[in-house]
Amino acid sequence: MTVIVIRDAGDRARFDAATEMWTVTAPDGRSDTARTVIDARRSDDDAVAVHGLPNYFRIPGPDVERQLRYVDRCLHLLDRSGCTRMEAKSRIVVRRWRPRRVADRFYLSGSAPRDGDLYDGPATLTLGGQDIDVRARLAGHLDAIDGRYHWRGTVVGDLPVDVLKGQRTVTLSIDGQSAKASLAEQTPWGGYTVVGAGAPPFPFTN
Repeated sequence: MTVIVIRDAGDRARFDAATEMWTVTAPDGRSDTARTVIDARRSDDDAVAVHGLPNYFRIPGPDVERQLRYVDRCLHLLDRSGCTRMEAKSRIVVRRWRPRRVADRFYLSGSAPRDGDLYDGPATLTLGGQDIDVRARLAGHLDAIDGRYHWRGTVVGDLPVDVLKGQRTVTLSIDGQSAKASLAEQTPWGGYTVVGAGAPPFPFTN
């Protein structure tokens, strides 16, 4: 398991939803890539993990020892499970009371995508009756728990903001192959996260 530990206040972390990898860039421009990040910077926010940031763990203090032990348990669970994605179901704060199993508080899924499970290229997104040309970067995996193929990634294009405020169910088409999907959150880089389950709109290895 590759892990990057963030300590410098100027470090910036960026998550690629298609490859499910983190890139951490230092103030001097140097960058490293890993699947898992531990943010060891002190913060007034005492959450060790939050929904929406998979494989991202924090040790913000003030109870560093307790938080460190919890994050260590998370890493052991991720390693033992054979999964590549571990995402908090909600905001997790380490307390002395109400102990719960680590596995009960996270979604575990994924395996490392193969070349046949990656797509990076043009696509058409149908939203609110409009066909919009976008650039899509997508990846997927077969989930061992529910037996379905889950895919996700990002789309970038001239998406109408007024439509995005309402309908979030879309159709994504690539080379004549289409699939239903849902738009999730907007990324800091101007695109949108898209997620789907079932046959994807891109060729994949079964």
